[in-house]
Amino acid sequence: MKKAERYHLPNSQQISLGATVDPTAHGFAGKVNAGFPQPYEATDLAQSMVTTARVVIPSLFENIDVASGTPNGVARFQFSLQPGNKTEISSNGNVRSSSANAYVYPSLQEKPNLVILTNHQATRLVWGPRVNFQSRASGVKFIATPIQNVTAEAEFEAMIEKEVIIASGAIGSPHFLELSGIGDPQILKRAGIPVEVDLPAVGTNLQDQAQNFMAFNVAPGISSSKYTAVNAPVSLAVAFLDIVQVLGTDGARMVADELFQSISPRARDIVAAGAFTNVNGMEKILHSQIQSIINFKEDDILAVDPRFFVGPSIDMFLNGNASRFARQIFSTTPLNGFIMNENSPGSAVPENATDMQWQEFVKSTYHAVLHPIGSVPMLPREDGGAVGPDLLVYNTSNVRVVGMWFLDL
Repeated sequence: MKKAERYHLPNSQQISLGATVDPTAHGFAGKVNAGFPQPYEATDLAQSMVTTARVVIPSLFENIDVASGTPNGVARFQFSLQPGNKTEISSNGNVRSSSANAYVYPSLQEKPNLVILTNHQATRLVWGPRVNFQSRASGVKFIATPIQNVTAEAEFEAMIEKEVIIASGAIGSPHFLELSGIGDPQILKRAGIPVEVDLPAVGTNLQDQAQNFMAFNVAPGISSSKYTAVNAPVSLAVAFLDIVQVLGTDGARMVADELFQSISPRARDIVAAGAFTNVNGMEKILHSQIQSIINFKEDDILAVDPRFFVGPSIDMFLNGNASRFARQIFSTTPLNGFIMNENSPGSAVPENATDMQWQEFVKSTYHAVLHPIGSVPMLPREDGGAVGPDLLVYNTSNVRVVGMWFLDL
């Protein structure tokens, strides 16, 4: 990550407002900008968040840099942006930095062989003769992206001389592979797609997080400048807690024991639900995580089935206790000085609420974080993998998939 990063060290004003940094955690010669916003606003609230978290958890480490590699602790947030060059509020400061403006847009000027077709989408791979029993892609079919409810007209084909790289994310990449005939034969046949590579692991192992929001009304008399920012993110501070800090030593030990003892049955349940293909492989990568599956429905429509909270009750137990703990932090000085009252869940979850009441709140309000990963697993094929460490799709000679889809958390 350091190689990609162009970090902007905080200036004297940002430091006076509480910005801290560990320079050894950052890179300074890359293309993706990162740092604290400039101007640096709403810092009173940021410091109250940091201080209050340490009041509630006295042993909590104040991390001087959220990117230090030691996440457990509480820290000021930093962002992928190019800070403004003024201390006063400006609508043209704090430009978001992304892979697009760091790599793609400059490359359009620097690399004449790079062509980006906007308003078009790839539909499938075209296959040539097999080479040494390996499928070889010879082309990519694509169309002008149709207007909603309008059938696409002409289909075009780009010829492949060497390799094709698929980079369509944790949802789009397995979808495109399946459209190209790579996946579970039973699913492909139901969708009327000829099977090119029998690879059931494609589209399995999709993981995401569930999250809940709690809402609070600001206390009267608090200036909006204390908790809002202009043209800058407002996620000011973050606390990464371990399970002991949330549940205590005895509670953490109980959860750890249950997770360890349930690995095999959870792995069997996940495979039986169609979210993975190999029990032994799932046991190797299984942690306390949420499993999902990408597949086609009978009517040939892509189906993403988030299987949140369908496994052991431990996931729900942890989410309920995390919400309870968030209430405790916002009810503690000095952060509670910014708060008039809790709007959600509010009185729906009383102060002395049971685990069950907190879990009902989680069930009724959770949603996906939308950080999907894992859906083209990088594992040995016999363990339920779809690609190897070279990123080549198994049983193909020139099809690679890149992205965050292979990470298992």
